[in-house]
Amino acid sequence: MDTTNSEFEADIMKHADQQIEQMRQQLEQLHQNLRTVRHSINNNVAVIMAMSELAQRNPAQCAKLAQLCLEKAPQISASVGGFSELFDGLLTLQEEFHDAAAS
Repeated sequence: MDTTNSEFEADIMKHADQQIEQMRQQLEQLHQNLRTVRHSINNNVAVIMAMSELAQRNPAQCAKLAQLCLEKAPQISASVGGFSELFDGLLTLQEEFHDAAAS
């Protein structure tokens, strides 16, 4: 009977280790995605700032530059939205892991 318990415990530990490794990999992907999103947002904000400065220096181009600035906002929102979906997915996985470990 001790052998059966030991095998059962070993199987549980193996499964837990696999889940932890999976979560670690997903956390690593999430971190990489955060870096990408941060880079994208910084680039878009830099473009908006540059266009604003150009509009101040050349008022004749103000309408065109303002339109280009307005096009950047949805790109920023899309980047943040994509990251939020990944983050929510990781939280759901973590909740499932805790529920499975509790049972």
